[in-house]
Amino acid sequence: MNFSIETDENLPGFIETDSQRLNEILKNLLSNSFKFTEKGSVNLKIYQADKNWKSKNPNLDSAETVIAFEISDTGIGISREKQNIIFEAFQQAEGSTSRKYGGTGLGLSISRGLSDLLGGTIELESNTNEGSKFTLFLPLNFVPAENMLVELDENQPALKNGLKSLPLSKLRRSELELFFVNEIGDDRSEIKPDDKTLLIVEDDPTFAKIMLDKAHKYGLKAVVTDKGNDVIDFIGQFHPNAITMDINMPDTSGWKVLDRLKTDFNLRHIPVYVISGVDDKNNGLKRGARNFLLKPIKEEGLKNLFADIDDFSNKKVKSLLVVDDNEHELEMIVKAIEGSDTMICTAKTAKEAMALIKEKTFDCIILDLVLPDGDGLDIIKELESESSNPKTALIVYSAKDISKKERTRLNKFANRIILKSTNSLDQLIDQTTLFLHRVHKELPEVMRSRIESLYTNEDTLNSKKVLLVDDDVRNLFALTTALERCGMNVLSAESGKEAIHILEKTKDIDVVLMDIMMPEMDGYETMKNIRSDESKKDLTIIAVTAKAMKGDRQKCIESGASDYITKPVNVSQLLSLLRVWIKWEA
Repeated sequence: MNFSIETDENLPGFIETDSQRLNEILKNLLSNSFKFTEKGSVNLKIYQADKNWKSKNPNLDSAETVIAFEISDTGIGISREKQNIIFEAFQQAEGSTSRKYGGTGLGLSISRGLSDLLGGTIELESNTNEGSKFTLFLPLNFVPAENMLVELDENQPALKNGLKSLPLSKLRRSELELFFVNEIGDDRSEIKPDDKTLLIVEDDPTFAKIMLDKAHKYGLKAVVTDKGNDVIDFIGQFHPNAITMDINMPDTSGWKVLDRLKTDFNLRHIPVYVISGVDDKNNGLKRGARNFLLKPIKEEGLKNLFADIDDFSNKKVKSLLVVDDNEHELEMIVKAIEGSDTMICTAKTAKEAMALIKEKTFDCIILDLVLPDGDGLDIIKELESESSNPKTALIVYSAKDISKKERTRLNKFANRIILKSTNSLDQLIDQTTLFLHRVHKELPEVMRSRIESLYTNEDTLNSKKVLLVDDDVRNLFALTTALERCGMNVLSAESGKEAIHILEKTKDIDVVLMDIMMPEMDGYETMKNIRSDESKKDLTIIAVTAKAMKGDRQKCIESGASDYITKPVNVSQLLSLLRVWIKWEA
C-alpha cells in the first residue's frame, strides 16, 4: 500500500486553529483509511478550497480563505445508505468488517464534532468497493464566538492607539486585569522578588476582596484573577508561594487547573487551597491540594487558612512519618525519600505511631496496614480525630491483600493507596514528594530520575484491553486518546446494552471504565448485569461518576464497581488507578 501527502504550492504559511484538535481529526480519518484499505493507496491532500463544500456553514461561507484536508483511499468504501449513519454516533464497523478489521469504533461523530468546534465541517464521498474520500474544510482564521467580548469600533481611541492588533482574548484579559486592579486593588504592580505572594483565583469580587484584605493582614502580597486559564501565566509572572482557588470558574473547571499544576514538575510544589461551594474535600485532597474549604467560610476558617498559608510558606523542612514493622522496608523507604528538606520519623508499631501523631503534626504519613499490635485503620481513626489540624496527607503503602470492602473504606481517608510490588517504591517516592510539596528541581538527581521514569514508562498498561462505556462521545474520545498513548487497546460502547454485548463477544478485556449517568440502562444497572455473569465476577470495573456524595460512591461499589473515580477525570490519577488494579488482578 502506498501513502502520499500532497500540498498545494499556493497554501498560506500557517492556519490559525487548535492544532491539537486538528491533529486528532486527521489522525482519526487517516487511521480509518489505513484500517479499511488492504491494498492500493491512501492519500492526504492539503489545498486552498474554492467554495467546493456542499453543506451550509456560516464560518466557511464568510471566511476569506478556507483550507481543505482531503483524505482519500482505495479501500472497501461506504455504501450510500450508511454514509449518514456513521456520523450520527460512535459507530462500530459491522458484521464481517468488524471481525476482519478489529472491531474498533470509527469515531467519525467525534471528528465531526471537533470540526464544528474549529468552525469547519467534514464531508464524505464514497461508494462500496470504490474507496472513500473524507474532506475536512476549515477557515484559515477562526475565533470562536464565545471569546468575543464586544463588537469593536474602529473609531474607539483605544484601537487608534494600537490595541487593534491585539487578539480578542488579550483585549478581554486586559479589561479584566484593569477591573481587579481598579475595583479590588490587588498588588500586581507592587510585587518584588522577595515578597511572599498569594494568587487568589476567585470570580466573586466580594469574596476576592475579603481574601485580599486577609492576605494583607498576614503580610502577604496578593494577585487576583477570575480565570482559571490565567493561572499558569500568573505563576510565571508573580511566582506565588501559595494559591487559593475556587472550583467553579467561568472559563474552566478548577479541577482541571489543579490537575495541570500537580502534573507539572515545575509547579507541583506550590500548595493549592481549594475553595468550593460543593463539599468534595476527599476529591480535592486526592488530587494533591494542601487543604479544602467549603463555602461559606466563617471567620475562624479564614483565620486557620491564612495561618496555614503563612506557616507552610515559612516551613523549609517538611515532616514525614513512616509506619512499617519491617525494618528492611523501613530503611529502604527512608533512604529513597530522605533529603535536607524533609524530616523523617519512623514507627514500627501502631502504639508508637499514635504516640508520635499526638505529639506533633505531620505533613504526610506513609502507612503499612499490617502492624504487630493493631490494624493500620486504628491510626487512620486517630488522624481523623485530629480534625483541628490541617489535613495530613495519608499514603497507604502495603503488601496486604486488600479486599474490595477494605479498599472502599480506605478510599474515604487515604490520599493514595499503593500496593507493594517491584516498582512500587518509585510510585511512593513520586506521591510523597507531591504531598510534601517538595521542589522537583531541588531533589537529588536519582530521585528526580525515578519520578520522571513513571511518566514515560507505561509497560504496566501496554497491550492491556480496556472497554470504555460512556454515552458522551467527547468523553470517549478524550479517554481513548489518553489510554492509547499508554499502549492500551481501547474498545468503546455508548450504552450499557452495547457494553454487555461487547463483553459477551470479547473474552480478554482487562478492565472496564463505566460511566454512571447514561440513558435507558445506567451504569449501576449495567454493572449489576455484568456481575450476574459468573465469568465476570472478578472483572475490574471502575465507575466514572460526576457525583461526589458518599452515598453515591457506596452505591457504585454495591452495584459491582471495583473502584471509582470522579469527573472531570484526572488522567494521571486514572492511570495510577488502572496500574494498581491491573497489577492486583495479575
